[in-house]
Amino acid sequence: MKKANDGLPLLGTKANCLGVRPLSDVDLKPPGDVLGDVVSNHKGLSVSADWRTLLPHLIPEHLEDDSNGACGKNMAVYVHGNNTGPFAEGEVGPGLELVFKAGKIDVGVIRPMATVALTKYQDDLKATRLNWKIDES
Repeated sequence: MKKANDGLPLLGTKANCLGVRPLSDVDLKPPGDVLGDVVSNHKGLSVSADWRTLLPHLIPEHLEDDSNGACGKNMAVYVHGNNTGPFAEGEVGPGLELVFKAGKIDVGVIRPMATVALTKYQDDLKATRLNWKIDES
């Protein structure tokens, strides 16, 4: 994720921020209504167990090793929960849970546990901001 001036993840609605892009990262009800509710399904904030599997523009440029193509400007490798446990499905904050993407155990999404207003889901993600720590190991 992009790093804000305070060293924490930058909040926002872009693919490289702590937040989701309405209509592309989540399904909304009624369909397409950006003021509607986020459907609790297998969509949400994308997360990965290992930064080495990310696309080059999401890997901080200082981690370029002549093979990974790292070119992320002002990016940082954030780990939720300060690497306190395995990358596993389960609750990651009030109203939020991590679920694996279909057929995967190393990538997933943080989704709402129930259908909620988009603003509530974004606020719930924002509330996890202090739990994300930089870890480039």
